[in-house]
Amino acid sequence: ARRDWGWLSVNPIKDVRKPSEPDHREVLISLAQQRKMLRALGWSRGPVRSVSHAVANCFLAALQTGMRAGELCGLRWDDVRDDYCILHTGKTKTGKARNVPLTPTARRTLELMRGYDDDLVFGLKSQTLDAMFRKYRGKAGLSGFTFHDARHTAATRLAQRLHVLELCKLFGWTSTSRALTYFNASASDIAKRITGAAPTPQSH
Repeated sequence: ARRDWGWLSVNPIKDVRKPSEPDHREVLISLAQQRKMLRALGWSRGPVRSVSHAVANCFLAALQTGMRAGELCGLRWDDVRDDYCILHTGKTKTGKARNVPLTPTARRTLELMRGYDDDLVFGLKSQTLDAMFRKYRGKAGLSGFTFHDARHTAATRLAQRLHVLELCKLFGWTSTSRALTYFNASASDIAKRITGAAPTPQSH
């Protein structure tokens, strides 16, 4: 209206202040909540025969790798290697490709999905994953966390064992300040690390 059409001589929103950024979610999924979710979803180490079971394995993989829901739903068997998986350009939130390391436990979780879908590891659409997760969270009598909070939980757990640069590489962050957003160690845990004692497991 001002620059192209000349209807206004002054930009009326020039001095409008932008609202402050909302506080980052700091919700961690406890081990007790994790176990209740897996029971409600009917998780087992056997062959996957239901959508809820596939959702359970996807939830576990998120907790073990920190991958986002869309990244997990788009993961193909062709991109799974022995100790890492490949997320291609355009398939991540940032649009940049990255390789995600797989621990033996995470690799076993992926292998539980063999035979469920020939192409996609989890055989799920993002919308299905979100709807099923919320449905079974309610059945488990739980609330207050989302599927994405599994990524936050994974980052907090892995931050106990990885250097900050390794953590950024794993999660695809371009700034180390992102690691501080997800790192929720208490002052007591940091004190124990300084003195060489084992940190207390996260319980919140």
